[in-house]
Amino acid sequence: MKVVWVKLAKRRINKIVGRISDEVVERYELYDYRGQEIVQSLDLYLHIAKHIPEFESVDSYNNTISNISNIIANPYFVYYDPHRNSLMYFKEIDENVCVVVKLNLRKNKDTYISTIYPISKNKIDRYIEASYILNR
Repeated sequence: MKVVWVKLAKRRINKIVGRISDEVVERYELYDYRGQEIVQSLDLYLHIAKHIPEFESVDSYNNTISNISNIIANPYFVYYDPHRNSLMYFKEIDENVCVVVKLNLRKNKDTYISTIYPISKNKIDRYIEASYILNR
């Protein structure tokens, strides 16, 4: 029985929710990631469960989850965190939210959404300021 569980645990069900845009690639010089697919796994719901109480309402949370592809395709702003090798996509849905995408170049590893949470406009503004410093 354990052997079957291990095999099932290694098999992941993923959904493609977007691609890394040319604009993001050029802005942060992430040329190796051009056009790379961004996936969402079923594990995402486990990782974001701790953030559910931070949302203004259950409807806001549900609306954010159902708009993941839209957030990635049409963000208000995208920030690259070189220390975590991740992209942070910001957009206002019902409230300001951040979708964190972990970048991965290893063979057979996906670039995936690691978490989603609400964020204040002030924090987004700080990321915008930091990005100007980073790009100098």
